[in-house]
Amino acid sequence: MVTSYGATSVFIVRMRNFALDIPNNRSMHSVPVPRTGGWAFLLGCLAAVVASPLDLSPLVLGAFALLLAVSALDDLRSVAIHFRFSAHLLAVALLLIALPGRLDWWLYPIFILAGAWAINLYNFMDGMDGLAGSMTLIGFSSLGLVCALNGDAELAWLCALLAVCASVFLVFNWPSAKIFLGDAGSTGIGLAVVAVSLYGWQRGAFELWMPMLIFAPFWLDATYTLLKRMLGGQRWWEAHREHFYQRYAIRVGAKKALVVQLGVMLLFSSAALAVAVFEKV
Repeated sequence: MVTSYGATSVFIVRMRNFALDIPNNRSMHSVPVPRTGGWAFLLGCLAAVVASPLDLSPLVLGAFALLLAVSALDDLRSVAIHFRFSAHLLAVALLLIALPGRLDWWLYPIFILAGAWAINLYNFMDGMDGLAGSMTLIGFSSLGLVCALNGDAELAWLCALLAVCASVFLVFNWPSAKIFLGDAGSTGIGLAVVAVSLYGWQRGAFELWMPMLIFAPFWLDATYTLLKRMLGGQRWWEAHREHFYQRYAIRVGAKKALVVQLGVMLLFSSAALAVAVFEKV
């Protein structure tokens, strides 16, 4: 928490003109905003992981390092879509290889594509004040409680770490946002969702549908919007203002839209927790 807060403060106060997100006609903000919040988020996570007894596989570390390198570069200068997407696919593939148990061969291509999509949907939903941070806080808090309920303390503490760093980020990202996650933070959190989901599933902490239900407010909106743009022949990978949340925020205002979205997030998370408690009883 201290590392995340300190790094975010430095990026906002001392490095405010570094890696700026310049508003355009597709943006939800009207003034330039630093997109280095994810760097501070990841620094906080790194500090905690280094200080902890957690023994991460070199392949897992390599997956996050690869994604961070490409995404940080994209925060500073535009990286071609095919290069970024290739890095996303490779990062997920490294995670799958690092899993403690082997999968059926046909699951690998499905999980690689699904994992790359999870990384990208977090990237798509960044840039909207308070949204990505709130989903990270609520999502990992809920998933951590499920892990604790089912006796996986290690994953529960890892989820708690991600939730704590998300709460620090939200202090600065709440409307009107002073900082955004940027590609490094949004893709890193997306990969963390994939990693915790797959490891939790293999370790028996929960079924795969559990994280899908908890993070449904994100992937449902993003998936529907993506399919709509693809079927309409649009350049689906480019920035736009067609997400349901964006259109609703334009109509009623960012703060009101965020309150409604928070209610939806809590509803899905509460449903998942209720099922987990029922199964335990």
